[in-house]
Amino acid sequence: MIDNNENLLQVKNLTVSTGTGSKMLNIVNNISFCIRRGETFVLLGESGSGKSITALSIMRLLPTAIKITAGEVILHKSDLFQLPENKMRKIRGAKIGMIFQEPQTSLNPVLTAGQQISETLRQHDDLSKKQCIKRTIELLDAVGIPEPKRRINEYPHQFSGGMMQRIMIAIALAGKPDLLIADEPTTALDVTIQAQVLELLRKLQRDTGMSILFITHDLGVASQMADYIAVMQNGSIVETKSKKELFSNPEHPYTLKLFDAIPSWKKREKEDEIEQIDRSNQKSLLKVKDLKVYYPIKKGIFKRTVGYVQAVDNVTIDLYAGETVAIVGESGSGKTTMGKGILQLLDVTSGKVTYQKTDLNTLDASSLRKMRADIQIVFQDPYSSMNPRMMINDVIQEGMIAQNIGNSEKEREENTVELLEQVGLLPEHRYRYPHEFSGGQRQRICIARALAVKPKLIICDEPTSALDVSVQAQILALLKKLQKEYRLGYLFITHNISVVEYIAHYVAVMYEGKIVEQGSVEKILKNPENPYTKRLLSAVPRIELKSHSL
Repeated sequence: MIDNNENLLQVKNLTVSTGTGSKMLNIVNNISFCIRRGETFVLLGESGSGKSITALSIMRLLPTAIKITAGEVILHKSDLFQLPENKMRKIRGAKIGMIFQEPQTSLNPVLTAGQQISETLRQHDDLSKKQCIKRTIELLDAVGIPEPKRRINEYPHQFSGGMMQRIMIAIALAGKPDLLIADEPTTALDVTIQAQVLELLRKLQRDTGMSILFITHDLGVASQMADYIAVMQNGSIVETKSKKELFSNPEHPYTLKLFDAIPSWKKREKEDEIEQIDRSNQKSLLKVKDLKVYYPIKKGIFKRTVGYVQAVDNVTIDLYAGETVAIVGESGSGKTTMGKGILQLLDVTSGKVTYQKTDLNTLDASSLRKMRADIQIVFQDPYSSMNPRMMINDVIQEGMIAQNIGNSEKEREENTVELLEQVGLLPEHRYRYPHEFSGGQRQRICIARALAVKPKLIICDEPTSALDVSVQAQILALLKKLQKEYRLGYLFITHNISVVEYIAHYVAVMYEGKIVEQGSVEKILKNPENPYTKRLLSAVPRIELKSHSL
């Protein structure tokens, strides 16, 4: 047991509910934990487990429809639930700081970075304007923003995603909090930027002695950050242990399920023998040669072209039937643009894209539409890629009708039922709308829609990045199963190296529009040669404790 005298924060029997009377639903159910001074306590679990609601309850920032129905939250020796709002307002920022998952939606787009930090400083410290500016520059410097004196006057849109998250951290630190709540602070970031932000949080903790409540669904991130971990499922804490104990001896079935769901090289070897695709004795399904996609930079009143953004620059790659080629790189590297260029969904500057023996660049719109029966795409965000007003039946059959697949409505209905069953959904699901499904189910529907026209090649653009680890595992297993059944070729666009280890046969690494290295998955991941590839792989958070080295 933890000595209460060392505790900074104690959460006792917290219950958070929505609804009233017989329709009351507990979102957080009787949870307890404590955080000692200077330690990082991780709440680990998937979407809907109650992690963020717990954090918002501590801050007393819950939406009006959600109420705290039982429990205490004690900071130092004060029960936060008993404080009047004016006193609680002083706690926020000064004693407890919070950073959120999406800095773009948390920062005010019409105020400069300096104004937003100064606003927090003025609320909690009696500082002059000159002192505010000096302290703001110090904070920007502390969180690693280069040239802070200049960038203090820049707006959020002038910063990258990683830099915006640093600004959020600076705002949270402005009041010198004893406790920092970090709610999925790196989920939206590339792996190298994620590594920088995590190291920054560790450094700031060492420098200031603050405690951190870190919320995540990522076991790799948890293993890097945690002193103690509480695993949450369906609003309850099912297991609490030190990091070392949890990763060496997880006991609860749900915790074990999370470990088993992580994609990895070892999991791939355990599940089946890795099939080697013979690239020398067969013709490629897709051949991309010297592909370029340039966007003109226009300036002045007459919008003259003064240069070009080389989004995709001289990309050459082959893909074979039954093979998964992973395109790996950070945001802005050109991965998605390359995928859209291959499909001719945007104008290609130059280069050749050959599917079997057909040059896609030379086809007119009508011919391209016919060819898209063979080449389909599954997008990162399944919800935005479906018409919200169409039932799933119509979503799946839309492609069949366009490509004249199925001799009658009855045959198309039968195909739809078969497709839904193939992707693990029920026949009756076809009469529902997209909003009635979870993220994982919507992605399964998108896969069913892609399969409806019987393609030979599917471009998968970050299809699992928005999914929890257990749902991701289901989708990846489904894709592997379908590939074996139909000899499908996948062009798999991702920044998730663990997914690449599990599903890819061949890997191409993209950086600033170019492929800097390509080869078999084993060669690239186990013996990389390019400095960028090495940097990318070294930034991946690894679980290295004895029983679960993933």
